Amino acid sequence: MTVFRDEANGSYFVSFYLKDPDRKGKYRHITKRGFSTKKEAARWERDNADKPLSTDKPSFIDICKRWEVSIQASAGTIRQHREHFNIRFNQYKDIPIDKISKEDLIDWRIWLAQQPFSTKTKNTTITYVKGVLRYAAVTYDIPDYSPILTKLKKSDVELMGEPEIWTPDEFSKFISCVEDGCYHLYFEFLYWTGCRRGEAIALQKKDLKDGYALIRYSQRYQKEGLTPTKTRNSRKVQLDRQLYLTLKAYADSTEGNYVFGGEKSLSPTSIARQFDKAIKKSGVTKIRLHDLRHSHASWLINNGVNIVAVSKRLGHSSINETLKTYTHLLESTDQNMIDKINEFKSNFLS
Repeated sequence: MTVFRDEANGSYFVSFYLKDPDRKGKYRHITKRGFSTKKEAARWERDNADKPLSTDKPSFIDICKRWEVSIQASAGTIRQHREHFNIRFNQYKDIPIDKISKEDLIDWRIWLAQQPFSTKTKNTTITYVKGVLRYAAVTYDIPDYSPILTKLKKSDVELMGEPEIWTPDEFSKFISCVEDGCYHLYFEFLYWTGCRRGEAIALQKKDLKDGYALIRYSQRYQKEGLTPTKTRNSRKVQLDRQLYLTLKAYADSTEGNYVFGGEKSLSPTSIARQFDKAIKKSGVTKIRLHDLRHSHASWLINNGVNIVAVSKRLGHSSINETLKTYTHLLESTDQNMIDKINEFKSNFLS
């Protein structure tokens, strides 16, 4: 007898075993609950016990969820995966993983290359898709087609383009038009430290001391709370004296744990609104909020700061990331280097 009564709520359930076609000699346990009568449960068992089990593997998105558990992905990382798959892999995400062929992936890469997204964004999607495919190949014994998904090359426009930045004079015009004191300090902090916006949002008062900001957390939305930094490493960022004293005095004057916002962290929406409002009012060139970080790094490099020191300050995972991003600036420092060598030799040999 495979129909049972659930003593906890008085309903009935069915429990039996069927041969699993995916695993020879193995059986899969089938359970179906929530029947109001024994007769109803027995009828469901009779209608379904002889049906063959599906041989379909889990869908791409189901595999993705298991992959995320295996790599201990944070809530923020999971959200990024979903955004990429929903926008740029939507046609395949609900298909059984073993039904996505090599030809499908080749066609998808061709399609992706033609879409109006940056090459960096497209390649991030490719990286995420490859991660799921590699995990599926290991766990479900299916062919690994991930190697055919090579990254796309940047267009000539992207290669020649440079990040939009503000000089200190332009930033001064902008910041003079930010009326709210909290947002005024928030933008100052971003421009003069090069920290990521989420790191600034998450900055805790206890991590502001002795002229330094200890960057340990990141945060995007209030409901998500504090999460590790992008590289999952902490770092100490030294502040200039004026910024540190102003920021410390402001933090000490408010309640709560957050440097910016006190009881609650600032929201991305309100930050964007204040940022756009001040840009319009000041009349400076419109840039992205993230470009405050590029502006800081560019100012440091143009003023002769060692690239290793810049990389550490920005919290890059490796100096190669810094070099790749700011190569165009290093070309001007090469000329400065030669000028100094020429000046030295001219004085030495004269």
